[in-house]
Amino acid sequence: MDAKKILIFTTGFGDGHNSAARNVRDAFVSAGGFDAEVHDTYAEVSPRAAALLQFGYNLSIQRVPASWKAIFQVYDKTPLFDWMMPTLGKLEAAMKRLLEEKKPSAVVTTYPVYSYLLHRLMIRGDVPRCPHFMVVTDSIVINRVWNRAPADWVLVANEPTRAAMIRGGVEESKIQVLGFPVSPRFEELARMSLPPGPPWKVLYLPSGSRRRVAEVVKGLAALPGVDLTVVTGRHKHLHEFLKGLDGSAGTFQLLGWTDRMPELLAESHLFIGKAGGAIVQETLAIARPMIISHVVAGQEEGNVDLLSDLQSGCLATTPGAIVAAVRRALLENDGAEWGRWRENLLRVSQPAAARQTVEFVAGRL
Repeated sequence: MDAKKILIFTTGFGDGHNSAARNVRDAFVSAGGFDAEVHDTYAEVSPRAAALLQFGYNLSIQRVPASWKAIFQVYDKTPLFDWMMPTLGKLEAAMKRLLEEKKPSAVVTTYPVYSYLLHRLMIRGDVPRCPHFMVVTDSIVINRVWNRAPADWVLVANEPTRAAMIRGGVEESKIQVLGFPVSPRFEELARMSLPPGPPWKVLYLPSGSRRRVAEVVKGLAALPGVDLTVVTGRHKHLHEFLKGLDGSAGTFQLLGWTDRMPELLAESHLFIGKAGGAIVQETLAIARPMIISHVVAGQEEGNVDLLSDLQSGCLATTPGAIVAAVRRALLENDGAEWGRWRENLLRVSQPAAARQTVEFVAGRL
């Protein structure tokens, strides 16, 4: 029997879309009987324009966050997106070519623009109809572009997001709460035991200025009983800067780009980082409390609300507040606050969400 073709459409504006797409693909591969492909059609059609837009997105969320919040609100409160649809002909044509060539049994989208274009192609009869599953990568604070996007099934990470989308006008019967599709590796990692602290293992994924990051690193490295690991990712200049810190910074492990983030999270008691959709959901999946150190206004505010509602971490956006939050959670009362956060996460953790997503799709083909 031939493998069923699955097309997954994503884009590079933020990590959540790409992470969800790759993880769903990996789960299809693990399930067997499927041939799943991920396509960033924006980048495939106009690589230079996509790279420029990605650069502008990253610049705005890091340096001028108020600008991104304004853009988010404009898309949410006005019909600007509808006005932009006629400009997406090149992207639509590329999707049409892919769909005609691949003849998928189902399409999964992790970015709402593709959902509109796919629906338009199918309604006009330009491509054969097939089931369409839209994975919503935001939580709680949902832009109207998601709420109005057409799909046969809308897959969300949690009940608060489901409720928010129903309030936003999405047909209730279409929505399924399956968890955010984190890497299938989390399903096995979640079964590993976590030795109690001390030492308390803290994983820090920094964002912001070098001075700010240095203050956080120095403050955390000086805490007794805290074993600090800093991951700079692809930020080579920040990595070199942190390597050059003098002895007053204390002892910490410094890593650059790594594909071991699931394992590093599983080995840690506490994670510190920005409120990105993918990483927040990964901490939930592995049941590791989180201190949010940076928030992109608009799209990431829902992730702050989610952690607050779950009582599974806190928001601390200055170096002093971050260090104080770690001290309070881990070092006071024998880590009682961390223990409460951890128990709350264990009640809602869904490390098998990618597999469950694949099983849901497979059951409707």
